[in-house]
Amino acid sequence: MKSHARSIAQTKLLTTTLTCSLITAACGGGGGSSGSAASTEDAQARVIAVAKTTTSTTKYTLVVRAKGVLAGGVGPVMRVLVNGSAVGEAEVKSTTYADYTFTLSAAVAPSSRIDVVFTNDAVVGTEGRDLFVESVLVNGATLKPTDSGVTLDIGSGAAAFDGLNVIPGQSALYWDAALRFRAPASTTTANVRVRAKSTSAAGVGPIMAVRADGTEIGRIEVRSTDYADFAFPLPTSAPSPARIDVVFTNDGSSGTEDRNLYVESVVVGGKTLKPSDTGATIDMGSGAAAWDGVNVIPAQTAILWDAALRLLTTGAAAPAPTPAPAPAPAPTPTPAPTPAPAPAPTPAPAPAPAASSVIIPTSTAVNITSMGAVCDGKTDNSAAIDKAIASAKSKGVAVLIPAGTCAYSRVIKLDGVKLYGSGDTSVLYALNSSNEAIFMYGTGAEVRQVKLSGVKATTRLAAWEATRITLFAAKNFVIDHVTIDGSAAAGIQTADATNNGSITYNTIKDTLADSIHMTDNASYITVANNRIENAGDDGIAVVSYKNDGGMVNNITARNNVVINNKWGRQMSVVGGSKVLYENNWLENNNAGYACVYLAQENPYATYGAHDVIVQRNTLKNCGSGSTGHGAVMVYSDGAEANTNIQLVRNDITQNGQTGIRIFSSLNTGITVDSNKITGANPALSITTPSVTVINYVSGVVGYVAP
Repeated sequence: MKSHARSIAQTKLLTTTLTCSLITAACGGGGGSSGSAASTEDAQARVIAVAKTTTSTTKYTLVVRAKGVLAGGVGPVMRVLVNGSAVGEAEVKSTTYADYTFTLSAAVAPSSRIDVVFTNDAVVGTEGRDLFVESVLVNGATLKPTDSGVTLDIGSGAAAFDGLNVIPGQSALYWDAALRFRAPASTTTANVRVRAKSTSAAGVGPIMAVRADGTEIGRIEVRSTDYADFAFPLPTSAPSPARIDVVFTNDGSSGTEDRNLYVESVVVGGKTLKPSDTGATIDMGSGAAAWDGVNVIPAQTAILWDAALRLLTTGAAAPAPTPAPAPAPAPTPTPAPTPAPAPAPTPAPAPAPAASSVIIPTSTAVNITSMGAVCDGKTDNSAAIDKAIASAKSKGVAVLIPAGTCAYSRVIKLDGVKLYGSGDTSVLYALNSSNEAIFMYGTGAEVRQVKLSGVKATTRLAAWEATRITLFAAKNFVIDHVTIDGSAAAGIQTADATNNGSITYNTIKDTLADSIHMTDNASYITVANNRIENAGDDGIAVVSYKNDGGMVNNITARNNVVINNKWGRQMSVVGGSKVLYENNWLENNNAGYACVYLAQENPYATYGAHDVIVQRNTLKNCGSGSTGHGAVMVYSDGAEANTNIQLVRNDITQNGQTGIRIFSSLNTGITVDSNKITGANPALSITTPSVTVINYVSGVVGYVAP
């Protein structure tokens, strides 16, 4: 096993894809359990009524069916809110599913937001406190965490409502988080009815989103091969929209199968709209391009591309396209399963770098040239950069790195300060590889749209100052659209319980240590859409040392491409909790180590890996007989068990190496579910007892280009 010095990046990542679709259920009378809880333990739960009493004779209730895993004798505290207002709270001490009933002052209005919030996540010794929600009964309808459109917003306090770390709904709440539902639409609510059918590819139907006057009102996977009606409720604030858009969002193919959407008609306000109507158009494109008015053709029933079918309820000429869709009332992720991946490209596809949403504030930002910087690639601008940072902090504005090669010789320190450039033309060039770092502290520090280059180190270093970006207790940080061209140590590394940040759309290559390394109690970090090449150690790593007094936790890594490691593993969790690695492309480990490594290592005094999900990733050509690694390696050397590991629907292609190896008796709760493994010998090498293995039969696996 390799060394795990703090400067060596090792990552634990929790990643998931948003799923979304329309929840349609009729409101009705009561049903389900009411009054007291359905078990003795549930009866002992402390329920704090928040709703005021009502003089109405009608009793309105909301019932959450839940169970808990206790830690330190304390159960998970479950708080329930409707449209942001608390209606009750309960400590869930029942270890089997039981009903928790909350009395309401009035019926829940159709489409109201219902949040079931887990508020006291903790680990006490070896016990981890968790909440499990089976269902919510409201207005006579039973809502499930796995229903389309249900989401889980991970975070403590206000962070559970900020929409940042959002994953598809699931029963298990392993973190402080809000499980978010929508109350079913009333049968009497005005609605839009779309008559549509589909052709599927790889078992996935077209995703159809519907918008009324620019606001999304719902989406659903269309699986019917014959025309069928799909109803979407209109908001009461806009019951008579002038325009309806029917949007196809996941065009794709698999083999001879081609995914397409067909729309026969749309009924709104008693009026039937058809693709053949005057003024109806199809605007071809994905995302905002479906509203840009560029690739527009006359409307037709068959929507054979990602596109928006735009229909007018008035029959007037088509209005000017809106520049971008208005946000839906709540997050609307795409329903699982994800679309089939395109044929594997060579080399691995880079994540599509989205245009930055940040508008560079050139009129207010402090340009380093205004403080005397000369960006000629040789002048040492350290003093000018320090002055610009101090000035920007005093004014509450950003620092601007202009186009050019702006050299410096000492560490750049950002204490809550934002540093922006204009892309790869804005180069910060380190004259000294042992002092090439940017240190980020405080709240709200950002580094965006710059390139970090410089004199190349020939020897791997361990000091913080040699890491390209080091975060010290940073909160609400952003590292976005940054190119890191070489590093004497890690590319990006955390320290001192850095939390609540994002590392997105970066290109990192030729680091001598890990490319992205999260350690020292880091938490609630999203690592997404990065491209990592030629890492000198792990590509993305989570490492938790017992000397740090706690585990790195709540890490999400999705849509990353990690290729051609020179050492280490593409992605690893060497001690950590609540990590998701999802939809990543991992290829070619030139040292023969695993693409994904989940482990506890006693020589380096690490914790085990706990509550880790590795799903829908593509892994190619990793592991070797000499290292004993497969494409996936789950391992404990005896000091602590790895627990609750899920390996789900990964696409693994090997050149004779082992597919998945699970080694050591100290692995518990391991599930290997529907992974497609080709070219491996053997496909599975499992010596851990009681591993649940479900063989792959069919369906979508692996990475899908975002």
